[in-house]
Amino acid sequence: MIKLDFINYSIWKSQMEDLLFCRDLYDPIEANDIKPKDKSEEDWKKVNRKTISMIRQWIDQSICHHVSNETNTFNLWKKLSELFESKNAQNKAFLIQKLVNLKYKDGSSVAEHLSNFQNLVN
Repeated sequence: MIKLDFINYSIWKSQMEDLLFCRDLYDPIEANDIKPKDKSEEDWKKVNRKTISMIRQWIDQSICHHVSNETNTFNLWKKLSELFESKNAQNKAFLIQKLVNLKYKDGSSVAEHLSNFQNLVN
């Protein structure tokens, strides 16, 4: 599992969804913050808190401040989506800057470099 940073959201998101699903922690996201009828209030709060903890531990410190106050999984997930999936001018400018500054690093593989490029383009 990779930590979320400013250039790998699409890959991080799919890996995080898989991780949460495998650990039975995807309900708070999938249920749109609506408690399933088969769960008690206490169980729902517990799974919500576990899911938030799992997500936050895979977010880079440079991004964590955007979601550090969220206590609701659905809202945290939505905030990350708005932050990284929106096509606003600020995001576009940031990605263009990252793309322009992308350079091959000695010692890294060409596949890794192309993967970094693809992450920026996607």
